Amino acid sequence: MQASPASIEGENVKIQAAADHVDVPPNSPDDSNVSLWRELRAIKWKKWLVIISLGFIYNMGISIYLCLSPIIGIINADIGPDPAYSWLPTCWTVATGVGLIVAGTLSDVLGRRWFVIGTGVLGVAGGICGALAQNIPTALASLTILGLNHAGAMNTLAAIAEIVPTRLRGIILGAVNAGILVWATCGSLIGHEVAVHTAPGWRTLFWIIVAANGLATLLVAINYFPAKPLAAGMKTRRQLLKEFDYVGLALATAGPTLFFVGIKYVPTYGAKSGYFLGPFLAGIALMVCLGCHQAFYASNPIMKRFLFRRVREFTLILVVAAVGGMLFYSIVAFFSTYLRVMFHGDNTRAIGVDYMPFGAGTNVGGVSSALLLPIIAPVIGTRLHLAIGVTLQVLFIPLMCLPTANSRGMALAFSFFAGAGIGWVELLTILLIQLATPDEWIGVATGLLGMMRSIGGSAGSAVYTTILNSRSADLIPEYVGSAALEAGLPAGSLRQLLGILTGVVTGESITDVPGISPSIIQVSTSALHKAWRQAFHYVWLTSIPFGVIALGCAIMTKDVSGSEVFMALMV
Repeated sequence: MQASPASIEGENVKIQAAADHVDVPPNSPDDSNVSLWRELRAIKWKKWLVIISLGFIYNMGISIYLCLSPIIGIINADIGPDPAYSWLPTCWTVATGVGLIVAGTLSDVLGRRWFVIGTGVLGVAGGICGALAQNIPTALASLTILGLNHAGAMNTLAAIAEIVPTRLRGIILGAVNAGILVWATCGSLIGHEVAVHTAPGWRTLFWIIVAANGLATLLVAINYFPAKPLAAGMKTRRQLLKEFDYVGLALATAGPTLFFVGIKYVPTYGAKSGYFLGPFLAGIALMVCLGCHQAFYASNPIMKRFLFRRVREFTLILVVAAVGGMLFYSIVAFFSTYLRVMFHGDNTRAIGVDYMPFGAGTNVGGVSSALLLPIIAPVIGTRLHLAIGVTLQVLFIPLMCLPTANSRGMALAFSFFAGAGIGWVELLTILLIQLATPDEWIGVATGLLGMMRSIGGSAGSAVYTTILNSRSADLIPEYVGSAALEAGLPAGSLRQLLGILTGVVTGESITDVPGISPSIIQVSTSALHKAWRQAFHYVWLTSIPFGVIALGCAIMTKDVSGSEVFMALMV
């Protein structure tokens, strides 16, 4: 029989929302650090166990994406081939984006305990499905389930924010985000090493997900008993379910899903294809209907109107997060390709190692923005604090145009600082959204933020992939063909040479090309690098207008460093 919260009070964590948000002021300004340390020590070990368990679920939710995205080709080679394999990361992204708003809204009203437990169960189910997959459709189903798992895992940030004093949110959420360091830094390396050097191969990643979510879910089930949700008021669960905005929920689920599906088809079929226009326009129409329904018709809207009226505190933060998602999710998807074509070829270990500076940068930026928020923001304001991260993105992503095949160190340095800007914005927007939102609606706000980041990520991935594919398709034949023919390659052998160099033709060696010679191979390889570098130039430069928009929005956000809620961080 399940124990009630009252029966285990004193033994397990029982969250009292009102008490948890009363901060203990220091006796004097000089005692601030002592008071902070005292508050940290005052948190009981069982509550620490809950925080660690929730943080563990959050970290494992993102880990599968960071490890799996770089090795989808290996998975396709094992259980394919299937052209749908490119949907593996997209399924995860789509499910995350749609699930975030659902999980955030329902958990605010019905409570977070069973949503968190359900998140862990989804992780176990998705992990088993992926570990046992024998074909790409099954793997797609697994990544969809794990995307929903990550959506629920994002909601654990709201759960953590509710159970700690306001002043400690930045420190504790920064520490939780630091747990991603291993996956963000070494995700590509771990994915490749596991796929190549373990007996189960890439399936090992899914078994890790099963074990980690199983343990964390057990700890949460034993120790996490939150009080009744503040948003529920005095209403019963039956009343809450009766008054729930089901139309809004359906529109919020269907609209973004169709939007994501349409965006995914752009690189394959083009922007004029019905495969893109059908679901994309339908998704846009449903999201417009959602906005109208929430603004004018819903009596109890799932997207709270008063939040969107806080344009400078809330809405502009969503825009900044969406642009940050455009940069983060898309770069994660093709940065391995950049390292392969520019520096390492098929050396997967070297690709994984050189991926680490970018991953480390995202984590360092995220943790730094949270820990420095109560230190820097009172001096320069929260809007300039946010603008620091956006500026790093605007500056260093375009600078990726400068490295050549002989300046790998420059590329890795720029990727680190670009990643730092992405991480800075990603975590800081979570904190600022939570500061702008009443405690009872933190889940809704966090869900909206995550959904906007996913929408931005899907759109950015489609834009960048389309640009890269179209420019490389034009530049590689131009550069390689010109160089090879000038070096003496027979015109009839050019198509075969291009096929081998681009990977379209498999099972043949470049030395099998009629009329080939070492000098032709050398100049052709050099021209191939030049073509890829030029193609990526367009990708890096495309980030500039998006970054400028984000920077403008960041500067126009309201400075909340003088607000009562923010001052609680300083008490």
